[in-house]
Parts: sequence; structure tokens; C-alpha cells
Amino acid sequence: MQALKLCRLYERAGVHPGHEPRITPAYSLAPSGETNVVQDSTGDTAQRNTDGERERREHVERVHRALEALKPMERRIIECAYFRDMTTIEICEELAICERTAHRSKAAALLKLAIVFGLLTPEEEREAAGML
Repeated sequence: MQALKLCRLYERAGVHPGHEPRITPAYSLAPSGETNVVQDSTGDTAQRNTDGERERREHVERVHRALEALKPMERRIIECAYFRDMTTIEICEELAICERTAHRSKAAALLKLAIVFGLLTPEEEREAAGML
């Protein structure tokens, strides 16, 4: 699930790729217009990074709130799979459960998270409600 992968990435890295300031100035032969606008790539980058940091923090908080709503076993399976990069076998060994239980719990957890994040259509949500 993309939201979980993004959360893991945001937690591991503090810099948002593609939002670094330009070090060297850009030159153009075109005459500058009278716009009264000052170009400040460092200031613009700082603003984008500040906004991006807030958005990343909100995303991480939203994911963790959604994880709190899961059953403890489901939460542990998702955390192991997505935040600790563990295989299903490793998860089974750590949690002392069989593969079938791990797969079923993970599927149920991902379905619940998909509902929380609004990734399903209303019809799919009704079908999912019957499965949970």
C-alpha cells in the first residue's frame, strides 16, 4: 500500500528529493521585466521544504492513527511487513503464527486501511464490510 510505503520513507528521510536550492545562478539573455518580484531560489526552496515537512508529518500521523485502529495482531503484522521489511516467514516466526493467519490478518488490515484512506468506492466498501 502506497500510504504505508510513503510513511516509512518519510520517517527514514528528512529531506524531500527535488526540493534543494540551486547553488549556481541561472543566466538569461532575455531582458528582465519590471515585475517587482525578487527571485530567491533558496527562500522558495525553504518555503517548499517547510510546507513539505508539514505535509509529511501529517501523513505519518494519519498513518499511525489508522494503524492504532487495527487489532493488535493486524497492526504488528503491518508494522513488520511495511516498516521493518520482514518477509511473511519472518513475521510468522516472530509472532508465532502460521502463514495462513499472517496472510488473512494482513489482508484484513490492508482492507481496513484502504477504507480509512478512502481508496475504495462505496460499492467496494459495502463488499469489504461483509468480509470483515
